[in-house]
Amino acid sequence: MTQNHKDIESVVEKLVREHFELEEKLEKIIWIKSNKPEIRLIEVNSETFTTGDVQSFYFPPSDDIPYDLKLAEVTPDEWQKVLQNEIPLPVGWSLENRQEFSRDLSQLKVGKDVIPEESFFN
Repeated sequence: MTQNHKDIESVVEKLVREHFELEEKLEKIIWIKSNKPEIRLIEVNSETFTTGDVQSFYFPPSDDIPYDLKLAEVTPDEWQKVLQNEIPLPVGWSLENRQEFSRDLSQLKVGKDVIPEESFFN
C-alpha cells in the first residue's frame, strides 16, 4: 500500500465518522476508490431529494481534506436502482472497487465485518 493510499484512507475514515455524526438519517456511505488522488463518496440518505440520477458535487482540496472530494447523495431507492444498473454513476465511477460503510447501533461496519473503533482499515 502506498503512502498516498494510506493518507486517503485516513481522510476517508475521518469523513465517514464526521458525516455519520452530523447526518442522523444517513444510512450508508460508499467510497468509490480511484487511481486518481481524489475521494469519491456516495451517501445514501433518506432525507435527501430524489433526483433520479447520481450528481456529484466537487470540493477542492483544503487544509482538512487535502484531496479533491466528489460527493453524491442519493435516496435508498435510488441506491437500489444504481445497484440494478437502472441509474448510472458519474462518468469514470465504478462499483467494482467500492467500500461500503453502514451505521448499526452506533457502530460502523464495512461489508459484513464490524470495524474496531480505532480504525476502519487496520
